[in-house]
Amino acid sequence: MKTLVVMKRELQENLRNYKTIFLLMFIFGAILMALYTEVGPTANSKNVLDPFFELFAVLCPMIGILTAMDAVVGEKEKGTMELVLSKPLPRRSLLLGKYMAFVVMVVPLLVVELIVAYFWAQFSGISQYRWQLPMPAFSQWMTFVAIVTCVSLLFIAITTFISMFAPTTATTALCALIFMAPAHPLGGEFLRQVGLLLNIDSFVGLPIVIKFFLSVFSKYQKFALSFPADALLTCVSLLIMTFIVLFVASIIFERQNVAFKN
Repeated sequence: MKTLVVMKRELQENLRNYKTIFLLMFIFGAILMALYTEVGPTANSKNVLDPFFELFAVLCPMIGILTAMDAVVGEKEKGTMELVLSKPLPRRSLLLGKYMAFVVMVVPLLVVELIVAYFWAQFSGISQYRWQLPMPAFSQWMTFVAIVTCVSLLFIAITTFISMFAPTTATTALCALIFMAPAHPLGGEFLRQVGLLLNIDSFVGLPIVIKFFLSVFSKYQKFALSFPADALLTCVSLLIMTFIVLFVASIIFERQNVAFKN
């Protein structure tokens, strides 16, 4: 119950400070980039899903970072953290309430806007007239939506965790950006070099344990779009990682000294 109270308060605060509106426009702007700018298919693209995935594989971690970068340190900067914790409120409830508010804020916006983008691309004919590429099956598109949503959830958790230790909100964002490396093309190049070193040229047949850790890399996520079992494993792996980060964060936060000094 206390967690829900925190979630409600956080949602109201995010409406007052226009964070929700900003996220709405950020996601909408990303969709417009994928549809109407030069962020388009490459020579190897098979359908419209490719440019969307390439863009959102990088932007969804950023969505998580922008959403949660002031989760804990923001309260410290405003001088309200000690006041909040002086109430009969378990620290775990505060942390989980904030996380749940971020999830409620991000997931509906991301899912709904991406689904609308799918039908708009079909209705407007942009896939055929602009790119001469077919639209993917709706089931494959929803697989893409599920994966990038799970990526966002993981980065909300990671950024919330970093926010517990960072001295400023800006520092939280900068530190969280480091964890975006697997989503960047450099992460794909890293996997390619490791594959060459180990004589592995495909993700097919790799042990589940290896795929669990590969699920944070956009290159494997893109591979998983065409294989339902791998897509499911990717989503489950990302959710497990999210749970682990939140579990560790809640334990540490219960024992952390929250005093903040400029």
